[in-house]
Amino acid sequence: MGWSISHGGTRHGYSYGSVAELRAKLEKAAPQESATLSPVLNCGGGDPFKVNANTAQHMGAALHRAADRLKIWDRKWAAMARQIGDSALLAAKLGEPWSWS
Repeated sequence: MGWSISHGGTRHGYSYGSVAELRAKLEKAAPQESATLSPVLNCGGGDPFKVNANTAQHMGAALHRAADRLKIWDRKWAAMARQIGDSALLAAKLGEPWSWS
């Protein structure tokens, strides 16, 4: 089981555990961005939720900043953060909710 993230956020699929591990890595590498992303990345229960387009814009930008910091240590996790960030920014650009299920 894992997350299905709208707008291309899970092209490769992400387990609940991998999202939790990304959250832990972001807390160390990019604590300010991690705080912004907390409402999304702390939803470990698997219950579906949606983020409005305006909030998705902020979260996508925070994920991109975090990916830039994270790539110094681990490109794989940086790529995951960037992919999820891309999906948030696309949802925002289209004015659609960013959905996690």
